[in-house]
Amino acid sequence: MMFIPSLLLSWCTKSSNICASHTQMNAGSASNIKRQRRHGNLPGDVNAKKYKVTIKDPAKNVTHSVEVPVDRYIWHSMEEQGYDIPASCRHGCCTTCAVRIEQGSVDQEEALGLMKALREQGYALLCVSYPESDLVATLQDADEVYVKQFGNSFESGGKEWGGVFLDED
Repeated sequence: MMFIPSLLLSWCTKSSNICASHTQMNAGSASNIKRQRRHGNLPGDVNAKKYKVTIKDPAKNVTHSVEVPVDRYIWHSMEEQGYDIPASCRHGCCTTCAVRIEQGSVDQEEALGLMKALREQGYALLCVSYPESDLVATLQDADEVYVKQFGNSFESGGKEWGGVFLDED
C-alpha cells in the first residue's frame, strides 16, 4: 500500500490549515453558517434532512445502506452506525476512503487530497463528504486513486495540479 507523503500529511493535519477557513470567515455570513456544521464527528441537528447512502464494497463483496443527515460526514455517520469503512487520515488528505459516485451527489469542498479533475470524474472522499441527495457509490482501491493523482511516487508531481494544491478558479 502506498502512503501519503509525510510532508503533505503534516500540512493537511495542522489545525491552522484544516481550520483556517473556519476562523477566517466573517461572523454571520452565509458561508460561515454553512461551515459551522463541519466538525467531523460532532453531533449534528437531530432534525436535519437525511438521505439514503449506499456504499458498495467490492473487496468484501458487501453493500451498506444507511440514512445520513446532510450535516454529517458520510464516513463518520456510517462508522457510528457500525459499518467498517476504510479510512486513514479522516481529514480528506489521503485516498483511503475514496469512492466513485454512481448516482447522486456530495458536498466535498474539504477534500484536500483529491484533485479537481478526479472530483469532476465522480470520485469523492467519504470522510469529508456530506450527502446532497440519495447516493450510490463504490469504494475504490486507495492505491489506484493515489496513482491517478500522483503517479507511482509523490515526487513525480502527479498527473496534473489541483486538489491538494490551490485551484486557480
